[in-house]
Amino acid sequence: TYFPIGYKNVYTSIVRAGKMLIHNTVRQQLAAKKTTPAPKKPPASPPPKSSNPPKCPGGEKKARKPGYFLSGGQHATFNDCPVPSGDFMKAWNAKNSRYNLILVSGFLAAVGAWGFALSSGVLCLNFQVPDYPYTDDEMEEFEIEEERRREEKEEREQRHQDAVDARELSIRRRKAKEAMEVEVDLMQRDMEGGLSDAELDKLQSLAADREAFELWEKEEIKRLEELEKERDKTRKEKAKVKAERDSERQKKRKAQEAQWEKEEAEREKARQKARKDREKAEKEKEKEKKEKEKAKKAA
Repeated sequence: TYFPIGYKNVYTSIVRAGKMLIHNTVRQQLAAKKTTPAPKKPPASPPPKSSNPPKCPGGEKKARKPGYFLSGGQHATFNDCPVPSGDFMKAWNAKNSRYNLILVSGFLAAVGAWGFALSSGVLCLNFQVPDYPYTDDEMEEFEIEEERRREEKEEREQRHQDAVDARELSIRRRKAKEAMEVEVDLMQRDMEGGLSDAELDKLQSLAADREAFELWEKEEIKRLEELEKERDKTRKEKAKVKAERDSERQKKRKAQEAQWEKEEAEREKARQKARKDREKAEKEKEKEKKEKEKAKKAA
């Protein structure tokens, strides 16, 4: 038979598999014919009746030998697998409630431990920048710089408020000037030939607005003058407090310098005393050495 080149190996494999299957089947049939049938067992006599009632099979667990499974063999079978029994939802709810209790208790314990550690100061998470050990002079310079920045901020706010007030005053003055021109025009027309009712109402409203603006302008100028006086007073008080603080800082600095000079003088005095004691000790050693040499020569 002609086979393509690609199917030759497949055909050979199929033929070999068929030969092996036939060979094994024939051997099994021959072995089955040669085996003699097992002798029939006589019928078993019924067990004697006892006072103990019979128990269900599988009720008692057999002791498992070391190296053997529950089924009695050395290899696991399906009989060794656990058999489900009971209500699944009841067991699942019990396990789930236990796991939830463990989860909640663990979470509360962790939060309590973290809170106790943070409150006691044992654990530091570095939420804030720690205080650097600056010297007194550096702290004084920081205070002066902070005071200067605060004064500059107050001055900027005052300039901004002054600019807002001046702008509002200029705008209202410009509007009042425009209204004054309209009012003068209406008055001129009233003197020449009279006005209509609408124009008379407009003239009266312009006159009322002008009086209200004059009153507001007087109050605003008065308020600005009082504010300037109050600022001058506050500025003088701050200058006075600053001068007192500067004088106090100067006194403190002088006292500190005097203390440093005193400590330096005491240290210098202690060094001179130690130098004198050292020189005295050296002279005594030299004197003892000369006496020993003199005694050695005399001996």
